[in-house]
Amino acid sequence: MPYAQNRDVNIYYEVTGNGSPLVLHHGLTGLLENWKRFKYVDALKDKYRLILMDARGHGKSGKPHDPKQYSMEHMTGDVVAVLDDLGIDRAYFWGYSMGGRIGLALGKYHPDRFRALIIGGNGLSEKNSKEQVEELQEEIRYYRQGKDAIIASIGEEFGEHMEWWRNTWPSKDLEALIAYCSFYENIGMADYLPKLRTPCLLYAGEEDTYNHSIAKACAEIMRDAEFLSLPGLNHLGAIVNSSVLIPHVSKFLEKVTNV
Repeated sequence: MPYAQNRDVNIYYEVTGNGSPLVLHHGLTGLLENWKRFKYVDALKDKYRLILMDARGHGKSGKPHDPKQYSMEHMTGDVVAVLDDLGIDRAYFWGYSMGGRIGLALGKYHPDRFRALIIGGNGLSEKNSKEQVEELQEEIRYYRQGKDAIIASIGEEFGEHMEWWRNTWPSKDLEALIAYCSFYENIGMADYLPKLRTPCLLYAGEEDTYNHSIAKACAEIMRDAEFLSLPGLNHLGAIVNSSVLIPHVSKFLEKVTNV
């Protein structure tokens, strides 16, 4: 199995498709399998060399329990470690939720490695902000229930994916997820994002009120960014409904490729 290594943490990844390299990064509690399950891979693999990775703390990647191991410096380093393992100098990046936060952090730590950023369900909000700390503490309380309670709570909002999502939970490392949620930091987004020259597309569902507002605010301060609002979708809906996203993202990538 292909692994890259970043400071003694193994990062699992898979590659499929042909074309320009595009990294796909899932959100908190997700897996690289999400991109397959929700049909992003089927829609994109003919035009892009897709690089799917399990974030640290998730899937087949290493799962440290030290909160300091989940800094954005470490997590962006994981993405670059995968590119280095593949011998890729520059790529496109698409991240959702936690993956979107990591994408914005790439603009600070590794801006020269990415041709464009696609950021879903996240935006101008530091991990030590009051709103983020409250949300992360709520996540910790959720994980403290234990796997049986979490699995029982998964309901119809997942639609056809409900049973699949339930089946992913027995293998999750709750202490690793808690460690991610326990590390609060400010990386200075408001300072570096207005200077970032990398083209960026940010999007969020209109029913995902907080993330919609911070994604829009982020696009407004960036030099080369646009914001896509998705009517009728919440945080889950804006990742599950790939058919809504693919046309917009494909148009954006074609535009930045031809510049």
